[in-house]
Amino acid sequence: MADAGSFARGTAYFHHGAVGRLEQIDGVLHADVKGTYRYHVELGIDDDGGLDYQCNCPVGEDEVFCKHAVAVALSWLENSGEEVFHADEPEPAKPRRKRKTYGEQIQEYLENLDASVLRERLMEAAERDRGLRDRLLLEAKSANADGLADMKAAVRQATSVSRFLDWDEAGDYGDGLTHLARLLEQWLRGPHARHVVELTELAIENAERSLEHIDDSNGEVMPSIEALVDVHRRACEQTKPDAARLAERLFKLQTEGQWDTFYSILPGYQKALGKAGLQRYRELVEKAWAALPARRDERGNRNAWDGDYMRLEHAMTALADLDDDIDAWVRIKAKDLSNSHRYLQIAEALGKRSRFDDALAWAERGLKACGQDPRLLTFCVHEGLRRGDLLKVDTMAWQRFTLRPSASAFAELKAVARKTGSQSQVRQRALEHLWEQVGREERAAKKRRDGWYAPTRGEIVSIFLDEGDVDTAWATFNGGPVRTTLWWPMADARAKTHPHEAIALYHKLLPVAVEQGAGNARYEGAFELVRAIRKLRLAKGEATLFAEELAGIKVQYRAKRNFMKLLETLK
Repeated sequence: MADAGSFARGTAYFHHGAVGRLEQIDGVLHADVKGTYRYHVELGIDDDGGLDYQCNCPVGEDEVFCKHAVAVALSWLENSGEEVFHADEPEPAKPRRKRKTYGEQIQEYLENLDASVLRERLMEAAERDRGLRDRLLLEAKSANADGLADMKAAVRQATSVSRFLDWDEAGDYGDGLTHLARLLEQWLRGPHARHVVELTELAIENAERSLEHIDDSNGEVMPSIEALVDVHRRACEQTKPDAARLAERLFKLQTEGQWDTFYSILPGYQKALGKAGLQRYRELVEKAWAALPARRDERGNRNAWDGDYMRLEHAMTALADLDDDIDAWVRIKAKDLSNSHRYLQIAEALGKRSRFDDALAWAERGLKACGQDPRLLTFCVHEGLRRGDLLKVDTMAWQRFTLRPSASAFAELKAVARKTGSQSQVRQRALEHLWEQVGREERAAKKRRDGWYAPTRGEIVSIFLDEGDVDTAWATFNGGPVRTTLWWPMADARAKTHPHEAIALYHKLLPVAVEQGAGNARYEGAFELVRAIRKLRLAKGEATLFAEELAGIKVQYRAKRNFMKLLETLK
């Protein structure tokens, strides 16, 4: 899969230990490879049983099996105990004994080394590996700390950054925070336990400040900060700081935190707060909440996000959940009725408590306040079916369909009509509505051709395809404009009875598929189209004709190297 150059360079990376820890997640092998930059490699098995690979290096992004992928593959083979490199030799008479992994060989070697040699090797490694150096330095400072001041200094050094860290450096910083969290856990089991609450708060504060200077687009830092929060919570439970002061600090962290690290205080900190602390926390939250004005009839500004409001609302609803008080929960949510989703949240919560009359009343109130909303109409439809109010159900289901008439909305409408016994007339009415919309669109076709326009005719094609009426779908398809995403399923359906018409449509779609794949040099979609043409040609005994078509495709797209590689696999 790799060319000779990539294999040679990947082998060198493998031998020099550039591959980091191997992790298997959901059947996919993950590893980082350190060279001039750090790149992430994933290896797995594709649907056809072949090796699937990804690497975010420039070569890997072109779908080439790069040197980093080679190094990871060799490391995986080595870890599994396989013989990665061996001289050509005859097969031994006796089965070869399973070879020790690198890890086993190193472990056995280290066990026989003198302590002074081990220290020397560790120092050499620390000089090359900044992350290891920082971890050892943190452990050394904590071991030699005379008091809280020294421990704070160690925490500050472990969490501070002196410059901006790019995305490929964020992982090392996150690893350092994770190591700090483990060290704080150790302190929690020793004589320094009483200081761990204060130290974790300092660590989190510094880490959040440092995060402003880190590109954490891969999300490698926040999980480590969350690990520090977990240590903080357990330290509060174990050391039992003053409950009222803890409540005040947690409230401040929750409402003023830039990164929402302490967004949820309850129920996680309930045990640490105790009865007195919980009461103080409740007083602070309720006082701040009472000072906020209600947010009603602000539909023109419904997308405005108020972080302070959302944090306090979350704190209030957590208290209501803790009290199991649905009425309090509804009152909290009802303070902001600026959009239809708020009404829906209340209706759904009441419905889950079997308070169906109240739930329906809130949904209908939302429709009256905000106009027809498909989610509220859906809620009313389901509640109407539960009650057996079929006439009302048909009316609301139709209103929902007309808001966004589409094939999926048609299927939802038919599903309701089956339950109300009105399927035949509803189907006819819905198709007439869609055809009226097609007529309006196509009469204005010369005036309207923007990029996001999706012709309604395609929805009717999808409906007939879903119903298995391929002939009517084909006639509708050829009657006017249809979005290109429908061409493929239409061709697949037509191929069963009219293969040559399907082949013509596949050819028409091929330039579109090639263009879509050009952005990231992945041409699997275009290749599948060519395979579909080949399958139909061979089934009709037209292998020679396909060979001519394939030759023409290769000439037309000869500049698409990755596409050419795929086409070369066709015999």
